[in-house]
Amino acid sequence: MEVSQREETMKNRNYVLGLLVVVLVSMSAAVRAQAPQPQKLSFTFHDVTISGAIEVDSFGINNNNIVTGDYILSDGTQHGMTCKLATTSGKCTHVTNIDDPNGTHTYGFGINKAGDVVGQYVNSAGNSQGFLYKKGTFTDIGPTGATESQAYGINDKGNIVGLYIDSSGLEHGFFYDGTAYTDLTVPGASATFATRNNNKNVILVRAVSTSGVNDAYRTKNKGKTYKKIDVPGATGSEAYGINNKGNIVYLIFDSSGNRHGVLFYGGKYTQFDDPNGVGSTRDISINDSLVIVGRYGTGPSGGNGGYGYEAVVKK
Repeated sequence: MEVSQREETMKNRNYVLGLLVVVLVSMSAAVRAQAPQPQKLSFTFHDVTISGAIEVDSFGINNNNIVTGDYILSDGTQHGMTCKLATTSGKCTHVTNIDDPNGTHTYGFGINKAGDVVGQYVNSAGNSQGFLYKKGTFTDIGPTGATESQAYGINDKGNIVGLYIDSSGLEHGFFYDGTAYTDLTVPGASATFATRNNNKNVILVRAVSTSGVNDAYRTKNKGKTYKKIDVPGATGSEAYGINNKGNIVYLIFDSSGNRHGVLFYGGKYTQFDDPNGVGSTRDISINDSLVIVGRYGTGPSGGNGGYGYEAVVKK
């Protein structure tokens, strides 16, 4: 029987469509095979403890599991510190007090492989002053003309990032390479904080919008450009820790104002909460072995018996 031209056209069209489907299915299978598999992560939490201390704050950790922060004794005295963290128990030993002689209430925020510490103390005027503690010597950190400063992060190259307040009361981030300060200010933000940096000089930045919303940014070129890296679905994101592999730990806010930790690893975001914290788990620092240190508390304010924690991540 003779096939009409229309029927022949339809047969050719169906053949082409069939080939297209086969190609698309094959391409889809190839993409699935190459795509990263979902990460199954578990978190083991311990309180960070120091013998004789009634409260410990753990703010920074290096790849040798040396922690920096502060602790309070039963007599109410407070000390900045470094200590060796046992990742199987949270116990801190080999404690070294870091108390800046130029002020009071010293806090260590960041520590590098060499054990150099950055942080802040309160000066005689009652203002915060950033510092570098290196080989037993304290050096004030902050741009000339700043009324206050805080140093948050230091990488193995000795580059420091932090916050300063100018004479007009505006808050800016900064990058310091040991010689010169570079201003880090997100365009349009009412306040900017540079929170952490890694050995590739990737800098995490927290910016506050004019409406008071916290957003997380990243810059790879010392503030020439910024990329927003908020956690999807969070009402506010603050990126506080980054390791040399690019893994990031966040503090996020939910719709009730409670705080949660989030780990960005393997291209995915995983929320975590210390079981002892109620509404306030803050992740502050992460090392290359996926050991996280931070602080938990009760309620959105994070107060009421807050304490330092470590979270060991298993993948």
